Amino acid sequence: MVVRMMEPDPRDDRPSARWGLVLDLGLRMGVSVIVGVGGGLLVDRWLGTRPIFTLIGMVLGIAAAMYTIWDVARQSMGR
Repeated sequence: MVVRMMEPDPRDDRPSARWGLVLDLGLRMGVSVIVGVGGGLLVDRWLGTRPIFTLIGMVLGIAAAMYTIWDVARQSMGR
């Protein structure tokens, strides 16, 4: 069984819906970067390397955040 979170409708014109979309997007972006950097720090600590995996995790987190922006923008255009 797959459970999907209900996402706010980007085409909704109510101010509360717009704030919900902005907060949702910001939260997703922040979590993506934090998880990427945190994972990189853990791998660096585990392998004794520094800062290569932290940088890789940061790049992957930023890439995931950019994908989120692209996905929300695509949905708001109604494609």
